[in-house]
Amino acid sequence: MFEAENFAVADGINYEYVYIKASDNSKATFLFLHGFPSSYYCWRNQIEYFSKQGYGCLAPNLMGYGKTYSPLDDDQYRTKSMVDHLLALMDHLNLNKVIVVGHDWGVRPATRFILHHPERALGLILFNVGYRPPAQLNLEQAIENTKKAFGYATMGYWEFFNADDAAQIIETNANRFLDLCFTDEPEIWKTDFSPVGAARQWVTSTEKTTGRASFITDRDFGVYREYASKNMQPKLNWYRSAIKNIDWNDEKDLDPTLKCPVLFIAGQRDYVCVPQLFAGQKKDIPDFESVALDTSHWTMEEKPDEVNKVVENWVEKKHL
Repeated sequence: MFEAENFAVADGINYEYVYIKASDNSKATFLFLHGFPSSYYCWRNQIEYFSKQGYGCLAPNLMGYGKTYSPLDDDQYRTKSMVDHLLALMDHLNLNKVIVVGHDWGVRPATRFILHHPERALGLILFNVGYRPPAQLNLEQAIENTKKAFGYATMGYWEFFNADDAAQIIETNANRFLDLCFTDEPEIWKTDFSPVGAARQWVTSTEKTTGRASFITDRDFGVYREYASKNMQPKLNWYRSAIKNIDWNDEKDLDPTLKCPVLFIAGQRDYVCVPQLFAGQKKDIPDFESVALDTSHWTMEEKPDEVNKVVENWVEKKHL
């Protein structure tokens, strides 16, 4: 993997990141924002490919991950603050505008980057999780709504992740947790991950097993295990802060329109971030395109060649 650097984006707030400069001014720079429970490592295939094509690549470890600032206080996980951190990092690297790319929880700061600072973005690419305009979350209602829509509660696992003992349970059972995350049977997320109580039951018992997805090598698993076996509470704080609607005061008066070209890449076998959940996003996105690929939740890791070609074609078509 590429060599990581560190920068203090504010007093006492450090970010770990990987950066490869664009070959010349004609090539844009991608800002890659990862999700849970991975790290900037999840973009390894995109960084390798696009840097060879001359594009710039900036991939930070977000709050809670690696050597980046990882407070235990979930009140510090305001997305507007994260966007400010990203802007400070861009300024440090003399980057005026970027193509923002988000996967999973990385979609939260990616979309808010556009809402707060559209002048700093050339375009936006969303993986697996689509755009949700500012709104307050009622977790119980969301669990019931998805249960009615899909026959299972896609967000039931949030209750486990919000529990006081979740971090210790995951750290102690990191292998089983990652087996469930990177299963070669995506459909078991319907029964053994998503429903209320199911993820806790899986991680803490040995009754069921599953194979590992073929695109996750032993090295990949080892990298992710390093992240999952310690300091898990800061990573779970992304869920806690969302449940507390920590961003509402920052976002309630924002224009919800995403004012840049947007590409949404969905995974057809993603049974948590089900593509249908985001069917209405284009009403707030004047320049919107979507592509559905035959993948599970880890789209850019599962089919990197296909993903890279889709992204490259879109970037070229939009002249970004």
